Amino acid sequence: MTVPVMPRLILLVLPLFLSTHAQHIAQLARIIQDQNHNHSHLVSLSLNNEFFSFDELLEVVDIARGDGLSPDCKEDMGALVKARLGIFEYPEFAEQVWMPMRDSAGKFHQAILKGHIYFAGHFSECVLINVKMTGRDRSFKADYFKIDVDAAFQPNVKNGSCQVSDLGAVIGWSFGVCLPASCSSAELESLFIAETAKHNPVCAVHRTNDSIDPLDAGFYVTVSIMGGIFALCISSGLADFFFSDFLSDKAVSKSLLWRLFMSFSLYSNVASIFDTSASKKDGQIAPIHCIRFFSMCWVVLGHMTGSVTSVIANPFDVLHLTKDLTTEFILNAYFSVDSFFFVGGLLLTFLWFKSFYRNPKQTNSRGAWLMFYIHRIIRLSAPYFMMILFYAFVLPQMYRDSPFNLNLLTQVDFCKETWWLEFTYLHNIIDSTKQCLGYNWYLATDMQIFFFTPIIIIPLALKPVIGFIVAAIIFAISSALNIFLVYHYHWPSTMSFIGASDPEMTDFEDYDLYMYMSPIIRCQVYIIGMLVGWFLQTKKRMRINPVINVTLWILTFALGLTLILGLHSQTTGTLIPIFWRSMYSAFSKPAWALVLSWIVISCYYGYGGPINSFMSWHIWVPLGRLSYCGYLVHYPIIYLTLSEIHDENYFSSFIDFVIRSLIPLIAITYFVSIFWSACFEISFGKMEMLLLGGHRMSALKTENLNKQRKPSNSKVEEDAEYGKIRL
Repeated sequence: MTVPVMPRLILLVLPLFLSTHAQHIAQLARIIQDQNHNHSHLVSLSLNNEFFSFDELLEVVDIARGDGLSPDCKEDMGALVKARLGIFEYPEFAEQVWMPMRDSAGKFHQAILKGHIYFAGHFSECVLINVKMTGRDRSFKADYFKIDVDAAFQPNVKNGSCQVSDLGAVIGWSFGVCLPASCSSAELESLFIAETAKHNPVCAVHRTNDSIDPLDAGFYVTVSIMGGIFALCISSGLADFFFSDFLSDKAVSKSLLWRLFMSFSLYSNVASIFDTSASKKDGQIAPIHCIRFFSMCWVVLGHMTGSVTSVIANPFDVLHLTKDLTTEFILNAYFSVDSFFFVGGLLLTFLWFKSFYRNPKQTNSRGAWLMFYIHRIIRLSAPYFMMILFYAFVLPQMYRDSPFNLNLLTQVDFCKETWWLEFTYLHNIIDSTKQCLGYNWYLATDMQIFFFTPIIIIPLALKPVIGFIVAAIIFAISSALNIFLVYHYHWPSTMSFIGASDPEMTDFEDYDLYMYMSPIIRCQVYIIGMLVGWFLQTKKRMRINPVINVTLWILTFALGLTLILGLHSQTTGTLIPIFWRSMYSAFSKPAWALVLSWIVISCYYGYGGPINSFMSWHIWVPLGRLSYCGYLVHYPIIYLTLSEIHDENYFSSFIDFVIRSLIPLIAITYFVSIFWSACFEISFGKMEMLLLGGHRMSALKTENLNKQRKPSNSKVEEDAEYGKIRL
């Protein structure tokens, strides 16, 4: 290996899917590049395959200086040091302890030029060592440790060695080794890092469960709440399944308490998810569920690809995929979030104006607007809040006894510090660099946009021209701010900028706060969705010339592919001029909304042909309904899946990745989301309807009660229909 080649390859991976692992590799490369005086030594070690080994680790140990060790640890480490010299104190030690410990230790070997910096060894073999020793009353039990060594294998006492990254990790090579379970990482670190005359590059020692906190009140409270709700759902479901017919004509079935109990019925709630009868009614936006499902799959693809680079031994092989044009579908998975923004705005105005055109004064009353906000917060918060608690207090405990808790993905965790902030829906603005559920910035941004939607809805309802003017002004401000930020900071056209980057770029650490998660920037797509929803509800029928229809479909596909594939030259190393970067940054998302707009409009008015038939397929209905809870649960499932990788794992091909990882992950995500939705989303939504539904209807009626004395024959049906709306 020639060292100049390695840093050159590693520096290319700096922004690799925003992986913390890639950032660590890049910093490691810079240190090696700076150690010019040590290049010849590094090359000679590589040629002779003598970088570091389990034996060399034990060689630096001076057991006589281990006064800080516990008696059991000192005894076990002493036995290991003697075993390295060929002295075995116990008859079982050589075959049952020493050999499997050496065999399971990570060794400096292949794929170094492919970004291999953590030589994990064989975790499963190590943790099975638990041998009863003849001549002593205590078994010899081993555990898995990670040893960090200096990037250039310098002695740890030398100035400039054992540098630490911005993420708090040692910038160097790491090895998985098997050491006595009787020793803590602190004891071994003091022993291995102790000053010695021998060459000692050891910087840090980590034990498998060091980062796992003891079970605390947060864990027990969360498990109790979740367990109680799941138990309630199961018991309610059983009662619903076995006794609902018997009690249907009894007074108890009409009582509020029984109906509240039934709102948690797992049986009924799951059945409602898979009920597709309503989708066949006229006036439905049929493609919506299909758009939701494939957008969710796109989200999982992007997040899984970014996360898997942290657990594979050859991350550069993933980077090489970027040479292929189709990789842009992964790098531009950000459009999937814009699809959700578009759908949110579309359904909001489509349903609101449906009620408004039936009961204008009632729908636009002060009480109705109050319930407009209350309903939204209650509906979204129950499943979301439960995920915050689960993610912060329960999920880390599920990594216990897995080497995954030594990974940088789990080391950078701010949940204990900021979990409560996510309850406010302000975590994309306040302490945005310390988010607990980083992927849930979308919910905060979406909620903040939603709170200001009446600024557009009310003018649209009173005088559409004014509504369009207001929407255009907000859109123009958003676009201008986007362009200004790109010019001012020389930022890239998107968050993913593998390849060429502007050498004048500054303050990219603020990109998330000011650009990616900012509601004023992301509102463009939401506004377009709102206007399309208003249009569909206002214009019940529309004739489209066949030639125009086909032409617009062709332009729609061309525009969509251009948006996704258009930055490939940047990915492969061409720096895009700042003018075009700013134009793409400001208008690519609205252009994506136009793609979705035509798909929805054409299909809604019956001009979608086979595309509409496919997107209106009833199978997408339950999958679309589960997209919200699927979004909530997909990241914990990604992490739990990765935590089951105990030994070194290599990326072989994208097809292999899709078949063995992506498709099963999507299936598991949707399976789990069925129960998350049934217990936390649908059940609390039904409770809200029972407890506040009457208040909502009352709010709708109050303004007109004194003016409208003559009842309408369809009044009950209209109110019932509005009560079913899910904004």
